[in-house]
Amino acid sequence: MNIKDTLLGRRAVLAGVAAAVVVGVSACSTAGTASSTGGSQKTITVATSNDAPFSFTEGGGDTLKGIDGEMINAIAEAKGWKVEVFVTDFNTLISALQAKKADVIVDAMYITDERKKQINFTDPWYTEGEGLLVPADSDIKTRDDLSGKVVGAQTGTAFADFIKTLGAKDTKFFDSQAALVAAVANKQVDAAITDSAVLAYSFKQNPNPKVKLVSPYTPHFPGTIGAGVRKDDTQLLDDLNSGLADLKKSPKYLEILKKYGLDESNEK
Repeated sequence: MNIKDTLLGRRAVLAGVAAAVVVGVSACSTAGTASSTGGSQKTITVATSNDAPFSFTEGGGDTLKGIDGEMINAIAEAKGWKVEVFVTDFNTLISALQAKKADVIVDAMYITDERKKQINFTDPWYTEGEGLLVPADSDIKTRDDLSGKVVGAQTGTAFADFIKTLGAKDTKFFDSQAALVAAVANKQVDAAITDSAVLAYSFKQNPNPKVKLVSPYTPHFPGTIGAGVRKDDTQLLDDLNSGLADLKKSPKYLEILKKYGLDESNEK
């Protein structure tokens, strides 16, 4: 997943909904509801764009990982449900749900008024926004400190325009997140604005002692994440909300956030 997908697709006010659904990994291909029962066990089909660190599989498997992925797994385990996975492009997730190719969207989708016209959202799962990346020895603490500094962002993202509004002495743009991080580490720029969850997860995999994410930090682009269901699927909505409430009462909720680089500030 790149940052362009993150900001311009997932976290835009409304991703465009294509008519065709691109099918990836799915155990459900029939018309009608994707839910089924095998004996007494209910099966729910979860739609994802296979998007780390939010909701993804590895090696074409049918087991979800990631922040959202592990949360739906925990809810399903508590409810006694079986989870099957349906992979499609992010901009076709809503149309896939409406076509009953899946029962629930679990893919770090921002809850917005525009999206709520098409689907129902669960109670908030967590919050997520951009992060402020600086050299490890930097004393920059807020966006206000960027005035007169050299600030970087990745080309093609919402951040590329945003950093031009921060009073920077100069702005620099990079074609990849790796190049952006390297520029901060090498002090080609004084700071960079990028997606916090993606970067935090990458640092969990490959720590970089030359840089740090400013914390605490209040994002300019805050987003509240929820799972999406069809408008008429009220029972599933209630079940997901009750399962989420139970999960939030348990230590596992924060454990999942921290596993993927988030923390208490992302709790909702």
